[in-house]
Amino acid sequence: MSDAALWPTGVEVTWLDDIDDGQRNMDLDVLLGEQVGRGERPPMVRIWRGPVKTGIGLSKKDVATDAGRAAQAALQAEGCTVVVRQTGGTAVPQGPGVVQVSYLFRRPATPATTDAFYRLLCDPLMQWLRSLGLAAETGELPGSYCDGRYNVLVGGKKLIGTAQAWRGGLAGMASSRPGYVLAHGCIAVDADMDWMVAQMNRFYELAGNPYRVDRATAVTLRDLLPGTLAGMDEQAAGTWAAQSLVSFFRTWRPSRENEGPGRG
Repeated sequence: MSDAALWPTGVEVTWLDDIDDGQRNMDLDVLLGEQVGRGERPPMVRIWRGPVKTGIGLSKKDVATDAGRAAQAALQAEGCTVVVRQTGGTAVPQGPGVVQVSYLFRRPATPATTDAFYRLLCDPLMQWLRSLGLAAETGELPGSYCDGRYNVLVGGKKLIGTAQAWRGGLAGMASSRPGYVLAHGCIAVDADMDWMVAQMNRFYELAGNPYRVDRATAVTLRDLLPGTLAGMDEQAAGTWAAQSLVSFFRTWRPSRENEGPGRG
């Protein structure tokens, strides 16, 4: 199956978030994904901003141990928002200047790979960045937060993290839990990465995990486009990026030209 064939018909592009409740904001992906899987909603590209109160997002694996849960509680007691997401990987930044793009599609009945969905996620994000005058590529970056083959890098630094989760049964098959695919991108538009990386590393230290993030690997859109975001605070910058992404995705469609790990 080509990457383009994974893009369903009738995709709804919507800006939907709850920036006052970080965990509910994160959990909306699950609620909406289950509705998509049951056919109660059309397939969605959900654009959403992070919570007003800054912090970090962890995976379920991060808080699967007593030490991980204790570390989460310690950070929350110190005023750091800590939310738990459905996708895998390690900690990611969260805050009003962090914008997420979530694909919520029914699980395909025909064979498909996670790589194909990652390409389908990353290619338009790189095209969006190109429309802003930025050249991007995908690749691993040792030391970056939530590192993986499909980081979106600009100037050799990580701007967008990606993750994925497949839930429930295959489309077109009888299932008590019809399935969906969540492919998710986390864009650092405007964030205090010094503080956020420090919180990530403190979490892993408290959890007894040797994993650490290298601050030098991360970049924000404000770093790259200071003139565009001049005069905006984090929340305004996040709102600007969300509006821009909604407009972009409402006209974007995949083509065979967009199929490879490629460069933007």
